[in-house]
Amino acid sequence: MRRITVFLFVYFISFNFFGQEATLPEDFRQHNLTQFNASLWNATYALDWNTPKAISLWTRWQWQSVDTDPTSIFVNYTHDFTPNTAVGLGFLEHNTGTFLNTGGVLNFAQSISIRENINLILGANVYLFRQEIADDRFNADLGIETESDFLAQFSPAIRLNISSFNLALSLENAIDYNFSLSESNTNSFIGVLSNDFPVTLFPSIANNFVRPIVYVKTIPDADTQYGGNILFSTDKFWTQAGYNSFYGPSGGVGVTFFKKLSFGGLVEFGVSDLLSDEDTTFEFIASYNFGKRKAENEVLDVDIEEVEEIEEEAIPEIDNEDELEKEDEQLEPIETAEEETSQTKEEEKTTKKALREEKKKAKEDEKLKKKELKKEKARAALEAIRLKEKQEQEELDRIRQEEEAAQIKQAEEAAKIKREKALLEEQAKAKADSIRIQAQKEIELLKEQRRIDSIAQISQTKKVEVLPGEKYEEVSNTTIDGLAPGFYLIANVFGTQRYFNAFMKDLADKGLAPKSFYRTENKYNYVYLRRYNTIEEAREARNSGLNGRYSGKTWIFRVKGN
Repeated sequence: MRRITVFLFVYFISFNFFGQEATLPEDFRQHNLTQFNASLWNATYALDWNTPKAISLWTRWQWQSVDTDPTSIFVNYTHDFTPNTAVGLGFLEHNTGTFLNTGGVLNFAQSISIRENINLILGANVYLFRQEIADDRFNADLGIETESDFLAQFSPAIRLNISSFNLALSLENAIDYNFSLSESNTNSFIGVLSNDFPVTLFPSIANNFVRPIVYVKTIPDADTQYGGNILFSTDKFWTQAGYNSFYGPSGGVGVTFFKKLSFGGLVEFGVSDLLSDEDTTFEFIASYNFGKRKAENEVLDVDIEEVEEIEEEAIPEIDNEDELEKEDEQLEPIETAEEETSQTKEEEKTTKKALREEKKKAKEDEKLKKKELKKEKARAALEAIRLKEKQEQEELDRIRQEEEAAQIKQAEEAAKIKREKALLEEQAKAKADSIRIQAQKEIELLKEQRRIDSIAQISQTKKVEVLPGEKYEEVSNTTIDGLAPGFYLIANVFGTQRYFNAFMKDLADKGLAPKSFYRTENKYNYVYLRRYNTIEEAREARNSGLNGRYSGKTWIFRVKGN
């Protein structure tokens, strides 16, 4: 916290020296991701906006300059285990202009069918990254420590899919926890409406569609963003255009080679009064597909009963003996008087009978094969019924186990709440005792202060000789209303109320009694540990770290009397 606060203080001073520049909100700036890596926008888009079994790269150069302006790099691999389940793993480097966040992204999305053409899709992004100060130009001169922080961020998402219409909602940082500082930040909400319209502008190219998108995004401590995009996509190329209320209009194109390798680019122009002097923003997209791309909502549905009916209709049954006799008669040769000379009538009868028996046997074999086929289908159907019953029984057992586990968990939670309540009561009692002791100490200090205030009048007009390398500042008490003359041991200076409150609380938790005053000239809050009547006392306290009670850096601020 102290490292970040000091950096922001220096940043505001440099801002006054080098002129006013556009400041960025802390969001990921992913509003143009419509063709690839859209899971960074909403985790559920991994199912159909991302390409399954593909690795994609997205880079963004904010306001063109690679060296100083905020940039973003996102590399992500998406894999679909089933048509309703997708996961992703990626690397993200995000420069906000103030901080540089570097780490990994885990993505998950699951679709649940409610009824025909209506699906509820749930997803989440988990970010783990290291945060460090992005601009260290002033750190060496001022001796600022710039150690990095480790942060975790959880971003849940939900989407309602009705045919080709989608309503998506997500929290960009529902849980945003700083492990180094043990504190959390506030939420950023994103809502998106979209619809896919199939088109036939290029009949020779598959998967032609137009996707209009509108969205709204709320960001803590910044203006709400709203805007829209329109994407025209095919298997061989895509083009898009959009507008964001903060970043301005944008346009981009891309191509796909061999249905595997894709490249694209986008430019964005700042047109508002704040961004009109900034350079153009560039984005670059590259993607490689390792598998076969599936069309959206592709379903393979086979009706087993219809197949069985077709098979039975394809095999005709002949059970009539008269039909066999008719077929035998058709086999009889046209006998002539000349042909009978080489064969007797008895031999002809024997031959006919053999042919008839052979024909009859073939028909019986065919009927037997059909019966065996029916029996095999019946056995398969019975096996399917048994498998279904087994699965239902396993599902009942799973539900029962989950209920038992839930009961055990509920009992454990109740015991945990009871223990936490007892712990809170003990902590409250200890804190009350600490406050009482601290109040007594402060009363004693106040008495001592009043005793030595009479001595302070002697040193109010005494000129102070500043030591080499010593940080010292001196003002008249006419410039600060209500502040008594003396030498103040300053611990920190804040221009942001949030960091000021956190620092005061941190000092109080350490057993100190910090105080502060506000200067209207520079609009900063000054936090001091104690006031002294002489420069010698103030220097001794500074050099000894307030007799070992405070390890941070301090400096002396003097208020002169009339």
